[in-house]
Amino acid sequence: MGLRYVLLVSVLVCASAQAQLMDSIRIFLQEQPRIVAKLDFRGSFVSNSRVSMWGAKVGLEHARRFQYGLGYSFLFTDVERVREVAGVGTVNTGLNMGYLTPYVDYAFYQRGPWEARIPVQLGIGRGSIHYRDTAGRRQVVQRSALLLYEPAMTIQYRFGRYFGLGAGWGFRIAFRLSGALDERITAPIYTAGVRVFLGEIWRDHRSSEE
Repeated sequence: MGLRYVLLVSVLVCASAQAQLMDSIRIFLQEQPRIVAKLDFRGSFVSNSRVSMWGAKVGLEHARRFQYGLGYSFLFTDVERVREVAGVGTVNTGLNMGYLTPYVDYAFYQRGPWEARIPVQLGIGRGSIHYRDTAGRRQVVQRSALLLYEPAMTIQYRFGRYFGLGAGWGFRIAFRLSGALDERITAPIYTAGVRVFLGEIWRDHRSSEE
């Protein structure tokens, strides 16, 4: 009886919190949106190798609390493995990966220069493993369509109008939709460093020209 009561209360609390969140987002969406643009640098892992993902995002923001938009991310770090290729022998191979990233980003805490957000993005793209043959031509060994889900949490301290210090952590879950790719893409993700608010720079530049 006690366990059932705890589970029931937990479900009701979660449902209430979700309803409050959706009500807040509906209120924010009534505010006039503004354009946001930002660079996106994430650390992660591929088959236990540390890698960097680079990207950029453009979207709309309501009430400085809720964002949504589209971006593109790609694997910046070289991930090389020695593989046996049928009919060729042992070769050095590399991994390519890139994907479109529709995203939403909700600031659930804002006080002074501090801000905490929950960014969630999907990834729709592909990855491939390739090598260079004796003539220098790029040959693809494996290719796979990918669907990725990347929830995270970030904390930011803003200084000045255009800059901030931030850190975040999350997880990338990868689904192979077709083909083969013998690298482990599902892994933790993390962010840390200086952030530049390109949208603010762009808006101030436009205002100075008017």
